[in-house]
Amino acid sequence: MPIIQITMVAGRDNEVVENCIRKVAETVSETLNAPIETVRVLVTELPPNRFAVGTKLKSEK
Repeated sequence: MPIIQITMVAGRDNEVVENCIRKVAETVSETLNAPIETVRVLVTELPPNRFAVGTKLKSEK
């Protein structure tokens, strides 16, 4: 049972995130030859003020 975890900064439209989940599940199923119903995709969205590159928070413009 493949389990894929995606962590991203919050702010994308639900439709975009849902499409990503579907595409990732399909790709993993195909490349690992795993039945699609066994693939799990988990998305964790972080607030922009909880993600930084170096010392610059994503919430800082």
